[in-house]
Amino acid sequence: MKLVIVGAGGFGREVYHYAGNVAMVTGTHRVLGFADDNPRALDGFDLPVDVLGGAGSVGFDAETAFVIAVGDPVVRRRLATVVAKRGGRLATLVHPTAYVARDARLGAGCVVCPFAFVGTGAAVGANTVLNTYASIGHDAVVGDNCVFSPYAVVNGAVDLGSDVFLGTHSAVLPRVRVGCGSKISAGAVVHREVPVGALAAGNPARARVLFAPETEDV
Repeated sequence: MKLVIVGAGGFGREVYHYAGNVAMVTGTHRVLGFADDNPRALDGFDLPVDVLGGAGSVGFDAETAFVIAVGDPVVRRRLATVVAKRGGRLATLVHPTAYVARDARLGAGCVVCPFAFVGTGAAVGANTVLNTYASIGHDAVVGDNCVFSPYAVVNGAVDLGSDVFLGTHSAVLPRVRVGCGSKISAGAVVHREVPVGALAAGNPARARVLFAPETEDV
């Protein structure tokens, strides 16, 4: 499979190397280059591929898929929409060191980074990213376009809405619901339901509605 990585920032360069690790194991996932609105985004970095154009203009064929490498849920969703409107498809990328249970489900376009974990019975929505050492517990349901920072955890049977951002070392306790478009601060421990569009911080986390989510999943 030929890949175009959407986003040529730091995370995009990490995803480039993850795809190379996958290719060493499977022989697939050859990266053609990056899609980014900044044609000079890779200046100063020693990579054998270039910025091919913006996500709305880069050329591709039927054998090419896209991986979105951006750490903002709303931007991930917008870029996925750009790709879909052009008839492109999203590829799911799972690093060889990650664990995904056989009966877990990953939506199209998920990125599962090194040492991440997806437990049995979990359902992960499309275009969601689990950064290094992030984990999703058994039977959890995670919406589309979510971003798990390193070491972020949702425990068993959590219900996580779409477009949620989880900061580094944040944790959602079992069977807790987190509304779409919410943000969980680094280090926060969520004991109770988080409303739609809220910011939750602290331990136990307190939530305040601060955002107007750009999503229909409310």
